[in-house]
Amino acid sequence: MKNNLTVSIIIPSFYPAVVYGGWVFSSLNTSKELAKLGILCNVSTTNDNGKDIIIPQEKAFIKVFDNIYVKYYYQNIRERFSLSMLLGLYKDIKQADIVHIQGMFSMPTPVGLFYAYWQKKKVVLSPHGCLGEWCMNDGSRLIKKPYLNFFVRPFLKSVVWHATSEQEKNEILALFPNANVAIIPNGIYADEFSKPNILTRQAYIQKFTGIENQSSKVIISMARLHKKKGFDVLIDAFAKSLQAYPDTVLLIAGEDFGEKNSLERQILQLNLSNKVFLIGQLSGQERIDFFAHADMFALASNNENFGLVYAEAMASGTPILASTYTPWQEVEDLKIGRWVPNTVQATAEGMIDLLGKDLHELGQKSKIFVSENYSWPSIGWKFKALFEKMTRG
Repeated sequence: MKNNLTVSIIIPSFYPAVVYGGWVFSSLNTSKELAKLGILCNVSTTNDNGKDIIIPQEKAFIKVFDNIYVKYYYQNIRERFSLSMLLGLYKDIKQADIVHIQGMFSMPTPVGLFYAYWQKKKVVLSPHGCLGEWCMNDGSRLIKKPYLNFFVRPFLKSVVWHATSEQEKNEILALFPNANVAIIPNGIYADEFSKPNILTRQAYIQKFTGIENQSSKVIISMARLHKKKGFDVLIDAFAKSLQAYPDTVLLIAGEDFGEKNSLERQILQLNLSNKVFLIGQLSGQERIDFFAHADMFALASNNENFGLVYAEAMASGTPILASTYTPWQEVEDLKIGRWVPNTVQATAEGMIDLLGKDLHELGQKSKIFVSENYSWPSIGWKFKALFEKMTRG
């Protein structure tokens, strides 16, 4: 085995394409940590970034960070097909010691699996939560199992599946009982969330809503506005929680993925226009400030293989309420947050319970928990060890 490994990373979109949320940052940060350890990361991706597409760069790998080089192939059909990527992946994979394919129900996955199989390359396959029950039953559910059987299963002899949690491992094994699964969680740079701007409660609410509001409690949420994220449940639950804590507002950050109009109608029907605010996508310092000055983070998601926003909230000192369709049971076990079914009643009861506790104390305990268990440098070492073990096998 040579001293420095080369990893071919195959993924539908990559930084600076951030519109698709946490898994893009997960891939970027994993690559950064591997690069620090001397591993060369060649990323094959598309120029997809929602409405703000990236200029294609597909003739050669371009340097974006030390030891991280990227090809942004032109995408002919958004979220579906790239002819130049189809033609170029074979050559990209040929240079690599290990192939890391990320995602599941998009063109790069079966093409990458086929080319890697043909070249006898070892593969790590990260589904990023795509095999959960909710995701399998959503959208084109009638073709997902045939897709897996025809385009994925035949090429799994040399594949190690990557799961971010025990929950995701079980989702993989439910579909592929003989799968070889390694659990490596996602991580967080906790220090990034340690320097928020100092804001009064009124200034904080006004900063993100544009209105003056004297509310004493602020619940926040953040994710793309997609039905997977359960914002309809969250808003209904919040309405119920107001019976116990009427002096509370809910701020929801995230880019619209088809649910904004429906959520706005729901807010109007519940007469919550002065209580629930959809504030759009946040980044940079605004994101840090948003997490740091809230009393609680809540997201009633239908499925998360990890859920980076939960970790970001805790790193900011904000306790979380997570659904049982996420892998955050630890916060319930450690009594630093709540992990509840994503029903309206259970979510409302969880909110009321947390609002009655010492949220500052829970937030400080949450901050320690995340920094001790989910640091990116330790995760980089785990991936390096996995890659080296596979190349020796």
